[in-house]
Amino acid sequence: MLILIAAEGQELNSIHKEQLDLYNAQNKTTEWYEQNVNTKKFYHAQERTSCNLEKVVYGWHPYWVGSAYNNYDWDLLSHLSFFSYEVDETNGEALSTHGWSTSNAVDSALANGTKVTLCVTLFGGSDLATFLPNSTAKQTLIDNLIQLVSDRGAHGVNIDFEGLPSSQKTNFANFMVDLSDQMHTAIPGSEVSTVLYAVDWNNVFDFDIMADAVDHFIVMGYAYYYQGSGNTGPCDPLYHFGSSYNYTLSKTTTYYLDKGCPKDKFVLGLPYYGYEWETTSMTVPSSTVANGVARTFAYVKNNTSGNYSPGNYTWDADSHTDIFAFNNGANKQCFVALEDAFEKRLDFVNQSGIAGIGIWALGYDNGYSELWDALNDKFTDCKVDPCSGTIHDFGGPTKNYYNDEDYTWTLSPDGATSIDVDFTMFDVELNYDTLFIYDGDEVTDPLIGAYTGTNSPGTFTTSSGSITFYWKSDGATVAPGWLADYVCSTTTTNPQPDFTQPTNTTFCQGELIQFTNTSTAATNYYWEFENGTPSTSTDIDPEVTYMNSGTYDVTLYAIDGTDTNTTSQQISVQVAAAPLSSFTSNSPVYMPNSSIYFSNGSANSSVYQWSFGDGNISSDANPWNNYTTAGTYTVQLISANYICPNDTSSMVVEVINSVGLFENESQQFSVYPNPFDNEIIIEGLLLLGSAEVKIYSAEGKLVYQKSNVTIDSNELNNLNFLSSGNYIIEIKQADFIEKFRLVRN
Repeated sequence: MLILIAAEGQELNSIHKEQLDLYNAQNKTTEWYEQNVNTKKFYHAQERTSCNLEKVVYGWHPYWVGSAYNNYDWDLLSHLSFFSYEVDETNGEALSTHGWSTSNAVDSALANGTKVTLCVTLFGGSDLATFLPNSTAKQTLIDNLIQLVSDRGAHGVNIDFEGLPSSQKTNFANFMVDLSDQMHTAIPGSEVSTVLYAVDWNNVFDFDIMADAVDHFIVMGYAYYYQGSGNTGPCDPLYHFGSSYNYTLSKTTTYYLDKGCPKDKFVLGLPYYGYEWETTSMTVPSSTVANGVARTFAYVKNNTSGNYSPGNYTWDADSHTDIFAFNNGANKQCFVALEDAFEKRLDFVNQSGIAGIGIWALGYDNGYSELWDALNDKFTDCKVDPCSGTIHDFGGPTKNYYNDEDYTWTLSPDGATSIDVDFTMFDVELNYDTLFIYDGDEVTDPLIGAYTGTNSPGTFTTSSGSITFYWKSDGATVAPGWLADYVCSTTTTNPQPDFTQPTNTTFCQGELIQFTNTSTAATNYYWEFENGTPSTSTDIDPEVTYMNSGTYDVTLYAIDGTDTNTTSQQISVQVAAAPLSSFTSNSPVYMPNSSIYFSNGSANSSVYQWSFGDGNISSDANPWNNYTTAGTYTVQLISANYICPNDTSSMVVEVINSVGLFENESQQFSVYPNPFDNEIIIEGLLLLGSAEVKIYSAEGKLVYQKSNVTIDSNELNNLNFLSSGNYIIEIKQADFIEKFRLVRN
């Protein structure tokens, strides 16, 4: 058997701890990651529909995913949990909160109406055994969390304590109740959740104590096969994989519900990553040669290596997992759940009736919309049951179901008038495990039949467009279960074209906006976009851009065979040009009157952020800054308009110490005349060697340069191209460097 979580006292690092340790070791701040990681914006993250989320979608946002939050579909994310407050086990204080109080991701989530929680981490049995009996440390942590959540205007906390010893089961449960009670009292409407383990080897969660007080229980439904596994396998098998080790998402769900976790509080955490191992062979599955590495959804979809190609691909229909086997100098196997597999897991959540899903981790799909699309299709009020398909028990299509299952679910395909059902296999434990089938969308509707043993429902047709199943297994014997095909009958109607416009009609030039097709009874579509690019489309939900502001016609043809109907709407768009950042200054300047004035030449901008290189900043359009120390400084201007991506420009300015800077003479050189017209004469040049002479404008721009100036050629002629004004001349010869202020008549 593959052991995933070692015996008590011998914990293995979870993906949460492994990645937290990895990124903590980089010694980078949240601000650094937000400025340097995942900074590209992908416009698929705009509101895509008017659909309303009906399930919990609880996403962990690790501080190291940077600005990926710009690509989150906020309407499809009920909770963002910022990762993390690291607990000092000795006193409950924070080892770090990783920029919780200033994170732009938290700001954005709050601004978009997504609930925000602070994830609280403490890993390892010994640390938990130190913390949980310490009432002072626990109260300190509770007080800190209430203050941090309140100060941020956030909504609660998520407790991620991993490696919980069985000796601390009651202490942990009581801590969760105490935290929940105090948080709910101090911040009305707040939420407190905790993680659960994929496999509860030591029975460490007491739902009799916690169930009423805690708002959500989020199982970390991943690492069933983990980086150190001796054999390859799915990180998150939905159903059985193989024949011996059969811990799965389905079994985990049944286990916790049977232990007393409320179904409406149970959240199934899913990974946006999988594992890749070096293996002894290309046969799937295979023994591993070394520890595996995590591969994110985005990494596999990017496929920069070419390893994740159709020729290397296998689909495992039992666990619903995507598998890539390849040799890139060594045998490798990667197990990951891509978009189709993800949809199967969302179907399971709907079928089992639990609260929703968790995501480890947000940003691991950055650049791709497929998983957001799946959430929109499966978890909103726009969800549509297909008119045909296959249904099976909770052990998967070919393997045994589990003990203690208790589930009710309904099929209601849109427009269905009746449903034909054909059970192709039925074998459950006689008199102990039973499938009840009802003709309608409630268990109070007419009972079609109750089936046990091998007494199959066979083939039948409902009298309505809905069918409800209630399945219950006892705690002992299991069997192969059941499998059925279904197809619905519908009323034939003419195609009815309709669509909704994008909610965001103010956008950056070149940015795509999406139209949402709400037509019915159509099989094909044709769109026309006046002054749009493209001007036509056959996509269901096309993306279009407009180069200029205006009001334009949009026409949709809904087609079904030879039947076509048309509808048109007008869309008014405001198109903004991208900011272009630029500025000039009066550098160099001389102490002590060392104020530099900046002239903003940015275009298409209304918001400015200046950084003057000495710690000072400004948001003025044309600011000035007084420098107190001589030197060179890099000045940066970020220009924005709140619609398009920001643009940045910079320049180096110079503050010169006036000591030793004379109008026209020094200890070594002298320069005259001053003011000058067309020529300058330099005296004091050394007999041997040549000098280099540079002339700078008052803005610091090099306007003249001459090398090989000697005692015999000490005149600078033909300077009439210089306009009237102030200049700086710099003379460099041997170890002497001197500067002079000059005026051109």
